[in-house]
Amino acid sequence: MFLRIALHLFAASLIATLPAAAQTAQTAAIEGRVTFAGSGEPLRGATVLLTPGGKIVESDAEGRYRFTGLPPGDYTLVAHVHALADEKKTVRLQSGETATVDFQLRIAPLKESLTVTASGREESVAEAFLSVVSLDGYQLTGRSSSTSLGDLLGDEAGVARRSYGPGTTRPVIRGFDGDRVLILQDGMRTGTISSQSGDHGEPVDPMNLERVEVVKGPATLLYGSNAIGGVVNVLTDHHVINQHPHQGVHMALTGVGGSANAQGGGSGSFEYGHKNWLVYGSGGGMRTGDYNTPLGRVLNSFTDMTNAKAGVGRYGKRFSWNAVAHRIETTYGVPGSGHPDAEGEQTPAAEEDSHHHELPVLEMRRTGFRFNGSVKQPGRAFEQL
Repeated sequence: MFLRIALHLFAASLIATLPAAAQTAQTAAIEGRVTFAGSGEPLRGATVLLTPGGKIVESDAEGRYRFTGLPPGDYTLVAHVHALADEKKTVRLQSGETATVDFQLRIAPLKESLTVTASGREESVAEAFLSVVSLDGYQLTGRSSSTSLGDLLGDEAGVARRSYGPGTTRPVIRGFDGDRVLILQDGMRTGTISSQSGDHGEPVDPMNLERVEVVKGPATLLYGSNAIGGVVNVLTDHHVINQHPHQGVHMALTGVGGSANAQGGGSGSFEYGHKNWLVYGSGGGMRTGDYNTPLGRVLNSFTDMTNAKAGVGRYGKRFSWNAVAHRIETTYGVPGSGHPDAEGEQTPAAEEDSHHHELPVLEMRRTGFRFNGSVKQPGRAFEQL
C-alpha cells in the first residue's frame, strides 16, 4: 500500500517537472465581449461562468473577458447580469487554440439564474433535475418589506408560511415543516431551533440578501435526512461564493416603510476594490410596531432587527481568500391572548389578563465569522493525482 502511494507521488512529481512550454502547448484559451443587445454598449462587471471547471471572471470596462490555461475539450459558458436574461453558449477547444465567444444580453420576460447549489456542481436552472426557485436582484428588492424568511418566500409556488407572529414566520415546502425543511445561510446550516419550536425565527435580514434558492424534490436528501421536504439557501455575501476581484467603489442604499404596522427600516452597503484586494461592509435595521387590523390592534406583534457585517479578501489568479464577520440582533413578540376592542385598545379583561400573564418577548443574537480560501489552477500534476 505504501509502495503504491510512493509510486503515485513519484509519477506526479515527474509530471510537475515537465517544461512549461510543453504544458502551454497543451492548453487553450477563450475570450470575448459581453454587450447589451439593445444598443451594443459594453457591459462592465458581467459575470461569465465556465463549466466544467467552475471558473468565473468579470468583464472589464470594454466588456471583455478571458479564460486561459484550459485543456482541450468541450466547454459551456454562461454570461450573467442582474435584471438581464442569461445567455449560454458552448465551444469546442483544440490544443493551443484561442476561441472567441461573444455575448449579447437582452431584457426578456423569462430570466434564468446563473447557478444553483443543489447538485454539487455548476448548472443552469433549466438543466437541473429537480425543482429550483431562485430569487435575486430586483426580485428581492420588491420583497424587502418582509420581516422574516417565511414572509419573503410565502408567495412562491409550493411554498407556504408557518407563523406564530411576524417575527417567527418560516417556510413550509410542499406541506413539509419543522425539521423536514433545512435552512442554510451561505451553504451552511443556521443552527437555530426554529425547526423544533414554532415561536423561534431565523436570523435572516431580508434587506441584506444577495440571492435566495429554494430546492424542492428528492435530491434535497443530498443535504441530509432532515431535508426531505426541501432546502432554503440564503446567500448574504456575493464574495463568499464568487472568488474574483472587484475594482472601484460600489455602494447601495435601501429603504422601506409601511403604515399598517408603523414599519420603518433601511440598509446600506459598500465595497472598495483595488487590484486584488477588496474591503466591504454593510449594515441596517428594521422595526415594526403592532399590526393594525379592522378588528383592532394585534398585541405583541412587533419586531426589531439590526445587523452589521464587515469583510476583507484577496482574490489572486491562483490563490484567493476571504474573511467576514457578521452580527445580527432581533427582538420580537409572540402575539398572546389579549382581546382588542374596535378602537384598537385592550379591553379591561385583556388588561387584567396581561398583569397575570406577561406576553412573551424573545431576543435572538447571532455572531458569525467565516473564512474561505481557494486554489485555482493548481497544475496538471495535482489534477491527475
